[in-house]
Amino acid sequence: MRSLRVAAAAAALTLALAACGSSSSAPSSSSPPTPSGKTIAVTEKDFSITVAGGDHIAKAGTYTFVVTNKGPSSHNLTIQGPGVSDQATATAGPGTQNLTVTLQNGKYDFFCSVPGHKALGMNAEVTVGSGGGSSAGGGGASSSGGGSSSSGGGWS
Repeated sequence: MRSLRVAAAAAALTLALAACGSSSSAPSSSSPPTPSGKTIAVTEKDFSITVAGGDHIAKAGTYTFVVTNKGPSSHNLTIQGPGVSDQATATAGPGTQNLTVTLQNGKYDFFCSVPGHKALGMNAEVTVGSGGGSSAGGGGASSSGGGSSSSGGGWS
């Protein structure tokens, strides 16, 4: 009976040590990714793109764009500019997706790459940092005249 208790205690100790060893490993790949940097809302409709805060982002850095498609058609958000080449969300119907991009100072093109959508107005130019001709605050980045969804001219 005593050897059974010793064996049971040894097994319990082995399991406890194994559990402690696995707790120091990297997080499980099944956990959802955490957005990096600051978040900026982007709204897509048939056929416009509106970037919250307007057409200017004050500082270079990492941003997560929370892209909401409020139109009945499938859209994506594609970003091109300094250091960024065709970073895009998946093309999808109504709903919300995240796109995390590291932006440098300069001008960026935000658009829907579904054929024909950019030409129909799903295009916005966004300036990051002080370089390159952003006019005095508050203007919208929506090419269909919708303006920005918040007042002011950018982020600090």
